[in-house]
Amino acid sequence: MNYLPPPLCKQIPDAVLRKLNDMDESTQMGFAEEFARKKKSPLIAFLLVGAGLHYAYLGRIWLTLLFLFTMGGFGVWWLIDIFRVFGMVRDRNRSIAIQVLRDIQVLC
Repeated sequence: MNYLPPPLCKQIPDAVLRKLNDMDESTQMGFAEEFARKKKSPLIAFLLVGAGLHYAYLGRIWLTLLFLFTMGGFGVWWLIDIFRVFGMVRDRNRSIAIQVLRDIQVLC
């Protein structure tokens, strides 16, 4: 049975949800707390695009430096990222969910 809040379930890959369904309630709740603590906000990332810091927020420091050094690809890269940022956050949150699941499996 799934003890995770429905809004959280929409942000987690199906493979992770299947693994979580095999775990007990306390493990699922531990996953939910850790994922909620580590996940990234699409709104914050979108607001940081203007300053060129969205890659740093998503944990990609080298891309941040490259972005800032080239002034957002002379504006082109910056313009493209305005439309891509929500997908980048979704992908990052999926990676975070997988990593949190791996961490929980190692501890159990």
